[in-house]
Amino acid sequence: MAGEEAPGALEHVRVFVNTRDVEGGIDELDDPGALAKFLRGRGLVPHGTAATGSDLAVARELREALRALLVHNAGAPLAPEALHALDHIAADFKMKPRFSAHSVALDPEVSGARAGLGGLLAIVAHAMGDGTWPRLKACLRDSCRWAFYDHARNRTGRWCSMAVCGNRTKAERYRARHPRGE
Repeated sequence: MAGEEAPGALEHVRVFVNTRDVEGGIDELDDPGALAKFLRGRGLVPHGTAATGSDLAVARELREALRALLVHNAGAPLAPEALHALDHIAADFKMKPRFSAHSVALDPEVSGARAGLGGLLAIVAHAMGDGTWPRLKACLRDSCRWAFYDHARNRTGRWCSMAVCGNRTKAERYRARHPRGE
């Protein structure tokens, strides 16, 4: 959808979360090769990097934990199990702070596909620090959950598209309040 792009490297995280289309039932990360292709295509790993079935399982866990945080950014209650999953994954990737004179970055001390996935976690940490993270959200509609960047001045975006999911949600609420025959 137009206008949903996130600034800078945070766009990698938005696209990563959207590799699973909840509504359409499509998972672009359907095998380890697809994961490696995604990470290479985003410049998160060098050309020739492969992924394993174990890497794919971790990638899917990471993706859904991030989606849960994005749903929270849109106004839903926080899912504590998502934070636990992210803590576990970050520990598994041996995320280490790297300081410069004016900044700090997190780097994974693993290689291969997991280094690329760790790079996504580093992007999230940076976005949390620079204030762009709260604007990356996932649609509150249970059947959608599409990740989008909230460009609204007032930061109140709740749906990936007001014209689609927003209208559907409002129509459902109206029908629930005004059943036929009443």
